[in-house]
Amino acid sequence: MENELAWQFLPDEFHARRPVPIELPEDTSLTVFNAAWLIDEKVRLFGASPPIGARSVGKRYPIESQTLESIPARLADMDRANLDIQVIYPTFGLTNLCEDVTLEAELMKSYNSFVAGQVKQSGGRMLYAAMVPFRNPDAAVKEIQRVAEMGGVASIFMRGLEWDRPISDPSFYPIYAEAEKHNLPIGVHIGSGSPALREMFRYQKRIPGEEPFWPGRMKRLIGPIVVQFAFYNLMETPLASEFPKLRWGFLETTGSDWLMGAVGALRRKGNKAVDKFLDEGRVFVCAEPTEDIEYMASKIGNDIFMVCTDLPHFDDAAHENPLEEFGARNDIRPETMEKLLWSNASRFYDYAG
Repeated sequence: MENELAWQFLPDEFHARRPVPIELPEDTSLTVFNAAWLIDEKVRLFGASPPIGARSVGKRYPIESQTLESIPARLADMDRANLDIQVIYPTFGLTNLCEDVTLEAELMKSYNSFVAGQVKQSGGRMLYAAMVPFRNPDAAVKEIQRVAEMGGVASIFMRGLEWDRPISDPSFYPIYAEAEKHNLPIGVHIGSGSPALREMFRYQKRIPGEEPFWPGRMKRLIGPIVVQFAFYNLMETPLASEFPKLRWGFLETTGSDWLMGAVGALRRKGNKAVDKFLDEGRVFVCAEPTEDIEYMASKIGNDIFMVCTDLPHFDDAAHENPLEEFGARNDIRPETMEKLLWSNASRFYDYAG
């Protein structure tokens, strides 16, 4: 949950355009999601970031843990959740940051600098996913080089659509090449990188209780389905074979059972890339404790499943103690459990610590 510390590394010429937190009354249509960022003269909602509204204050995690301001506080939360290692993904990246390409790149750089500095204090227990400006591939390549030199980076953050472009867009190829060069996987994370989709549903009335940072009746579309589309996009285009060492994770897609249908459909049409990717161990997806994991493993193997805790969020993907939740199952083999809780994520992030 980003706070103002995330922007302390902005160059002086961008100080007047830095994100400013705004808190609103709880009796508006935003209810407890009553915090926003003012970025480039527009009020923008990113869930519970900044963590000054009721949604963040009411959580069981202290604010300084949510923001990473106190690494000891975050490590204490991780200990309570039985987490040895955590990879930090951004909240303010759930939707597009701003229209100005240059400002967007500087915001991402400042965020990366802040998080890299904080995770270094964790004694190796915390890593992070770097944000890069996909609309400016040259700047993105330079940022990958910079974060790789700083250390602490585990992956490159991406959404299923980046500013309305699919992940197979050739303009992204230099970014993938640089990520592959530095052995950094692509984490395709739930979120909306598509202004066009949000505009399409702008005037839909929200279902009671829906988060207001998604347009009405659109949460399930711009979230998990767009990430699933990215998987198809990877497998049905030359991208699948252009970068033979690049690993791909599909994160927070409400589970992994959708992959069964996707793999089956691709196999039926004679797609060779999907089994090649699976055999090479270059595709990973987050599983939920309610799924029939062993059945899926019998069809597509058990080397793909990982766990997303989503700490410090409280939403569909959140798990306060995944070890307990998955451990309550008596139908998951120890071999699969070990891969689910450790080995697969270690391979995805190439973590040898």
